Amino acid sequence: MARTTGSICRGGAVAAVAAGFLIASSVALARDVGVDVSHFQGSSGIAQSSWNQMAGQGITFAYIKSTEGLTGPDDTTEATNVARASAAGILNGVYHFAHPENRPLPAGAVQEADHLVSFAGSAIGPGHLRPVLDLESGSTLSTTALTDWVFAFVNEVVLLKGPAAEPIIYCNGSYATSELDSRVSSLDLWMANPSAANPQTGSPATTGQFGNWLLWQNSWTGSAGGISPIDMDVLHSEQTPLSALVIPEPASMALITIAASAFVARRRRGRS
Repeated sequence: MARTTGSICRGGAVAAVAAGFLIASSVALARDVGVDVSHFQGSSGIAQSSWNQMAGQGITFAYIKSTEGLTGPDDTTEATNVARASAAGILNGVYHFAHPENRPLPAGAVQEADHLVSFAGSAIGPGHLRPVLDLESGSTLSTTALTDWVFAFVNEVVLLKGPAAEPIIYCNGSYATSELDSRVSSLDLWMANPSAANPQTGSPATTGQFGNWLLWQNSWTGSAGGISPIDMDVLHSEQTPLSALVIPEPASMALITIAASAFVARRRRGRS
């Protein structure tokens, strides 16, 4: 995720930077391009002018750090970055940096999910992208235990925010292949796999137990909105349109509760 302080443009004759090199294009690009950011891109949040510049460069989505574990550091720039990205017309969602190693039982995952939902507020809601569980820690747990943890987190967010807010799982190839079991094939993957492959036509080197990918963090050395380096991502748009990641307006809270309960019940039956 966003560790340091890319961009491809969609539409007509454009020029953009991705994976550290300049690309000129006169053809609309097939895959939506986004960034993921945190306080590392600015202790008071990314400037509105930079968000506006990113939108002009063709960035269509952004993921913004929200919380980390239970004790942080939570990201104090989250609300500012969410508001400014939204004002620039960039669809956005938030991510939680997980610490399963600190609370390895499913109850710990529920606590972290509750913390994310509380801190993020309306950023996990209508008009925003589905949230993300950033899984970079927890390899000390067994494969079964870590997978149980992931599902406990996912199910808690669904219970609180509805099935349309089911978290996407961010991890690298090692976690996708060796740290999680085949149950995660029912979840959506954001693969962290910086690569020299063309982000518009290539794919991550592996998707492990997931079988397919939804998002791909293809570079940690891109440039967008006058910020460099910045993490660059692409959506598997030929498989899933960006609009499908947007949490819709609910028909009613009662319907959310019923749908969420049914969703979790199906998941539990599938694991038994």
